[in-house]
Amino acid sequence: MQVQGTCEKKFLKIKKLFQESFDNKEESGAAFCVIQNNKPIINLFGGIKNDNQAWDQDTIVNTFSLSKGIYAACITKLISDNLLDLEKPISYYWNTFKKNKNCILIKHLLSHQSGMYRFKEKIENKDLLDWDKIISILENQEPDHKAGEFTYYHAKTHGFLVGKLIQIITGMSAGTYLKKTICNKHNLKFFFGLENSELKNVATLIGDTKQKKIISKELEYNSFNNPENDLNFYNTKDWRKAEIPSMGGHGNAYSIAYIYYFLASDYARNTNIISNQRILKTSLTESIFRVDLSLNLPIKWTNLGFILRGGWMFGKNKEAFGHNGWGGSVGFADPINNLGIAYVTNKINNTMGADKRAVTLIKKIYEEL
Repeated sequence: MQVQGTCEKKFLKIKKLFQESFDNKEESGAAFCVIQNNKPIINLFGGIKNDNQAWDQDTIVNTFSLSKGIYAACITKLISDNLLDLEKPISYYWNTFKKNKNCILIKHLLSHQSGMYRFKEKIENKDLLDWDKIISILENQEPDHKAGEFTYYHAKTHGFLVGKLIQIITGMSAGTYLKKTICNKHNLKFFFGLENSELKNVATLIGDTKQKKIISKELEYNSFNNPENDLNFYNTKDWRKAEIPSMGGHGNAYSIAYIYYFLASDYARNTNIISNQRILKTSLTESIFRVDLSLNLPIKWTNLGFILRGGWMFGKNKEAFGHNGWGGSVGFADPINNLGIAYVTNKINNTMGADKRAVTLIKKIYEEL
């Protein structure tokens, strides 16, 4: 199947690389987009979105934790609009979020240092669809450690906690706030909770049969194993329609790249499309450098919830910031080159590490730039 879309002549080597990933069966369906100076210099897509249909320019896919970077963009807007203060405790906004949690600041939550990184009682995937139940669990759950003492990636709890804050502050869910303040203004397609009209555009997730499925054997609940990941469940209509910001955002590469381009431009040129230069430059500093004990890796978290640098996953400039997701999707901003870059796929890589499919394309971009 031939790769479709647009690509400036100077980047035809990237198109060739992308095509090869389908020819050698590394890909099933995917898209790769690069925005520079407010225009797509690369906007490629190919493969299949399900058994019967080819991936097209309207295809969206579950991006898992890449979603965290999209609601981090919403957080930067709230801060720039003086509606949220990183230095205030969560309980300042969320009155029922107390019970030994008054010391947890907003910045602790966003940078994965809150101690609320896991569900401490057994839950099922279907429970994630019940917003009120999950919020009640988190409100009444004690943190695992003192705020700021350790870093544990909040794989599944994060979006509920941040989403509740957005709801309290704005009166809108995270999905509605994203749609009204960013996506509708710029005709972008990224969603927390799909409407019926968008269900036809969703790519079916498939496992990579070459990889062994990672099954957690820990007896204690951690950031990832409660509940276990289930591709069959993530392909259901109920999952797609639910607002699960941590890991349920659905979008296309074009829209993700544009959101990150706007942030890059706000950072470098103070364009005030989503946020402003002062907020981004002061808040996109590394919160603290230590090993993330959920991921067992040194992750450079910022107080906004973006990851800094990230090796080649975010290009070569130290100012780059973004977020990747389980499965292989990645999005980031490069303020130095005024870039927004995104890669999405429906063929799931079972790790949280840098996906070589994306990294190969990203490295080539910087060679050609």
